[in-house]
Amino acid sequence: MERKLLLFLIIACLSGCTDFEYSPQQTFDSDSPRDLNKKNYERLLQAPVNDTLRFIVCGDSQASQNEVELFVKKANELQGLDLVFLAGDISDFGSLQEMEWLVRDFQNLKAPYFAVIGNHDLLGKGADVFKRMFGDLNYSFSYGGVKFVCHDTNGREYKFNGTVPDVNWLQTELIADGSVSSYIALAHVRPYTADFDPNLSTLYTDILNANPAMLASFYAHDHSFGEYHPNNSRIPFIVATSLGERGFLLVEIINGRLTYERIDY
Repeated sequence: MERKLLLFLIIACLSGCTDFEYSPQQTFDSDSPRDLNKKNYERLLQAPVNDTLRFIVCGDSQASQNEVELFVKKANELQGLDLVFLAGDISDFGSLQEMEWLVRDFQNLKAPYFAVIGNHDLLGKGADVFKRMFGDLNYSFSYGGVKFVCHDTNGREYKFNGTVPDVNWLQTELIADGSVSSYIALAHVRPYTADFDPNLSTLYTDILNANPAMLASFYAHDHSFGEYHPNNSRIPFIVATSLGERGFLLVEIINGRLTYERIDY
């Protein structure tokens, strides 16, 4: 709550100042970082690849400054950590300032990190801020024989118009590739929940299950841990709690076998 209160105080203060103007529609300033997902991937490629892939899935960092700082400290204590995923809701209001606050803390992570778009990040001009600061809303990359497919599932923010998630893009990304032995999907809102487009839940889960090399799909948004198998899904749909609740998932892939554990801090 400290960060949320601070944001309101800053807005109130700047709105009464005649020397310069603050706008919640601002999408960048002179100090705004750019293309962070791409830059972190370049960092990742410089790291050696071994038989064990370890990564974190966390989410919902909004209004959790103290908890984010503690998370970074905890993550940096983990041995052999390859990368970190923040599965959406970086911000409360989709503002530039909130996303910059997050980056200020996450830049202290020893491991490269990747951001996924959340429903709160789409408020206001949030999509424009995210695209400039992190990159595309739907993207993928491969590392150590694993392809990570990160995508937008925030259907409510698009008025359930049938375009989100982009199922055609997903099908293309999940076409078998000889250089890839396993697949991991990451998004913010899981299917069959109130903020996922109800007309796409079944098709979406079928697409993920159709790829025999898909190991799991990870989400946040619920602010609580959980594992789900909608329609008796072959793969698990796994949810990380919020950083505000001081928790995350530590995932390992060894020889194509995925395990994970809940970490509280």
